Amino acid sequence: MKFRTEITAPRYPFRITYDSRLMFLGSCFSEHAAAFFSERRFSVCDNPFGILFNPISIAQGLDILTERTSIPEKSFQFFNEKWMSFLHHGKFSHPDKKIFLQNINNGLEEGRNFLQSTDILFITFGTSYYYYHLGKAMVVANCHKIPAAEFEKRRCDILQISDCFLPFFEWKKKNNPNLKVVFTVSPVRHLADGFHENQVSKSILHLAIEKICAEQENAFYFPSYEIFMDDLRDYRFYDKDLCHPSIQGIEYVDEILMESFFSEETQKRVKEVEKEVKRDGHRSLFGKSEISNK
Repeated sequence: MKFRTEITAPRYPFRITYDSRLMFLGSCFSEHAAAFFSERRFSVCDNPFGILFNPISIAQGLDILTERTSIPEKSFQFFNEKWMSFLHHGKFSHPDKKIFLQNINNGLEEGRNFLQSTDILFITFGTSYYYYHLGKAMVVANCHKIPAAEFEKRRCDILQISDCFLPFFEWKKKNNPNLKVVFTVSPVRHLADGFHENQVSKSILHLAIEKICAEQENAFYFPSYEIFMDDLRDYRFYDKDLCHPSIQGIEYVDEILMESFFSEETQKRVKEVEKEVKRDGHRSLFGKSEISNK
């Protein structure tokens, strides 16, 4: 008897190897994937702008990384005793403006250099909803706990999402035509928007990705959302908030990632690296305890 519907690992016309350069942009789910590859010693660049939830902010980040646009001065603001950027996650914020700008510039330099020779770019959409700063007349990636009255909550539509990625794909054709772009929708539920609203939001993301993949070369979809919604379908695979995936759920997605993208040779190498990492971790712990006993 079958007690659940299992997702068949999708197949792609390319493979990830230890020579691959992998870049990740988007919601917190993309950070989980980036951590998986980074811990296994792949070449990884993870979210140069920090976590980005909505497609417009992700596209804005790509426009900046490809130097089509620059970071406008109006995106910076001093609030609650620290400098922050409306185009970045809060991890870049800092009381010292020099350090704040240095953190942003370091992320930009790393991201720009890496993107030029990236083999596979993973983009994770989190929500169709975004916030528009009324005074600054701009879409923000993060509100940074600034009073809600300064923003207007909006929702992207399918065409708006696909159009905002057109400049990036034009850049890709000229500068990195072999770059593979893998889109995915985060399984994290944004229930603060409302149950129905969350479903509508995710549906828009799916349809926008389908449109992009149909129109652009080397654009693909990975079903992380479906793995949770249609395969796991159980709250034991979610964290305590019942919205974010649990470690067990994430590990299951990792298994499908490996089956989808890795050759047998790469999977063998991954197992070897995992043993090396585990062994090095024990050495590190042993070394610390040895020192502390002296």
